[in-house]
Amino acid sequence: MTRTIAITGATGFVGRAVVERLLEEQDLHIRCLVREGSDTAPLEAHGDRVTFVRGDVTEPDSLPALMEGTWGVINLAGRRDFWSASRDEFYELNERGAENVFRAAIAARCEKVVQVSTPLAFGMPLQSPFDESSAPGQHPSDYGRSKYKGDQIGWQLHREQGLPLTVVHLAAVIGAGDPRPTMEVRRAVQGKMPAMVGADRTFQYVYLRDAAEAIVRALLRERTIGRAYLVGGERATTREYFDIIGELAGVQMPTRDVPEWLLLPLARIGETVSGWLGVRPPVPVDVLETSAAGSLLFDTKRAEQELEITYTPLRTALREAVEEIQAEKKERDADQPAA
Repeated sequence: MTRTIAITGATGFVGRAVVERLLEEQDLHIRCLVREGSDTAPLEAHGDRVTFVRGDVTEPDSLPALMEGTWGVINLAGRRDFWSASRDEFYELNERGAENVFRAAIAARCEKVVQVSTPLAFGMPLQSPFDESSAPGQHPSDYGRSKYKGDQIGWQLHREQGLPLTVVHLAAVIGAGDPRPTMEVRRAVQGKMPAMVGADRTFQYVYLRDAAEAIVRALLRERTIGRAYLVGGERATTREYFDIIGELAGVQMPTRDVPEWLLLPLARIGETVSGWLGVRPPVPVDVLETSAAGSLLFDTKRAEQELEITYTPLRTALREAVEEIQAEKKERDADQPAA
């Protein structure tokens, strides 16, 4: 029997990889919720096993058509960044949008629902490394706080109305095809980083394909309902992260480490101006607040044991991203008319 999987956020960085991984399962049909104007060409190239419903997670009336006859749901829609011209956008998408998806899945009697979240939803727990059972700490970013709120609505609906929920918390996802500047790979490759911030802070990273694998296994494996999974491979300091990029790209990385407190006043002014212009500031306040909060370390044993996840090295993931950026530059240079 063919099972239909509804997916929100399918045109995004992680979403495209998840669709590709789902298509490896021969008994699945993928139905994608897409907003008006979204670039669906890469997904349309997969043929008639991928279909589309026009709508938005912020528009509840558009969701029944997505959910009709659906076996499983993957919610990837949301604001994945540390800046927005309107901070309410984080909560509109990551909290209220998630709730709309959950309630639509309950109404359609879907059998599995995977909410894709972030370790930042735990804030900064007192326990370090923390795990899925750890109490959340304070949230230094609207991104993390809004994801936490969306996750908590899901868990409440799981307890009270039987939402068949699984939550996958993905570490910082690295790989080719990321259009957002959050991970700063493009700016580093282009040699546009005058200094580092929080060079000795340690964070965890996960390769794009490993992230997609974890999401699909959480959906398709038995006994994952009611479980949360922290998914993240290699740990690296910010300095180590950018040194890998510099080595791969053949670009000298900055050695100066500027303390967050020194930049915060300027960043707040810059963010006010950026809000007026609708342009992302060079260093968002939430990036500095997140770095200033300290290293973010978590235990991934549950995902490794229950989902049998293994991790690709960070260097491999960064090489893929760096090579894509360099190939784009070569193509642009080749298109330039000769002097």
